[in-house]
Amino acid sequence: MNRRRFLTNAMAGVAAAATVRADGAQAPMGPRSATANPTGRGEGPAPVPLEKLARVGIMTLNHGPMLRLPWNATPSPAQTLALFDLPQYYVDQYGVRNIEFQHTHLAQGTSEPDVAFFRELKSRIDAAGSRANQINLEIGAITELGAPDARAAWMAHAKKWVDAAPVLGATRLLLNQSGLNDQNMAVATAVWKEIQDYARPKGIKISAENRPYNSKEYGPPADLPNRSRFTWGLLEECARAAGGYTNVDFGRTGRFLSQRELHEAIAGMFTSNAGSVHVKTSPLWDLGTAIRYTESLGFTGLYTIEVDLDPAVRMVYNIVLANMA
Repeated sequence: MNRRRFLTNAMAGVAAAATVRADGAQAPMGPRSATANPTGRGEGPAPVPLEKLARVGIMTLNHGPMLRLPWNATPSPAQTLALFDLPQYYVDQYGVRNIEFQHTHLAQGTSEPDVAFFRELKSRIDAAGSRANQINLEIGAITELGAPDARAAWMAHAKKWVDAAPVLGATRLLLNQSGLNDQNMAVATAVWKEIQDYARPKGIKISAENRPYNSKEYGPPADLPNRSRFTWGLLEECARAAGGYTNVDFGRTGRFLSQRELHEAIAGMFTSNAGSVHVKTSPLWDLGTAIRYTESLGFTGLYTIEVDLDPAVRMVYNIVLANMA
């Protein structure tokens, strides 16, 4: 995942000032009701069938700037949402019960997962009627583990997260495979296969997502076949060889330059999909069209929102719900 901010303040303002009609078109919002949240956070669940809301997920990454973590003794004024309150917050504001956690929101820095802490958090997730959909494990790129000592240290750390994930109820772990290329693919595949083999008996899928195209590393982006191979083709090859899974990230300007490129990637990684995709918007393609295309392939998994803070989350949430089958 690219952790840079996705939407500018201007785009967030547009999202806060508009909603999406049932036909997918944007329309001005009417006056807020007297019961609207006075903080401006969220707007409450959309008036759609529950089965649609059940296919939406939200990343804790979206609310990182406002998230108050248990080990933060001196939170900033912006950190107004406690981690243990997050499951209920997503239910109250969006009707969404699928939560995708950053591993740094579950453990401080490079700390190992704390099973007692996971149990406490799981009780809050259960109380909200929610579930931990996935943990995004940013403990080092698997493409950089050619040295035996580095690989052994990474694997020992990763296995502790695999062991702890069922305590939280998570059945998916997302790896970081930034910089995947022909030179490091064998290393990445071997690491991925080893951790997937370890996780499989525990019912856990180990996935990775397509990353932005790097023209400095792979060559001019105008070469479409070559560009597509490095944007998602190598990842698909690696996943199949490792017995792992993929998580399609619709991306922004760094991944796909057109609707066709995005749709090719969605179709190309469809059979290896772990059951979730990451959604956001881009000026280069239309999210609603991409959702409808994904649905046409028979996708029944989660559309997990990856943007930034409530106004932007609300915009993507509305588009997803309006275009889902």
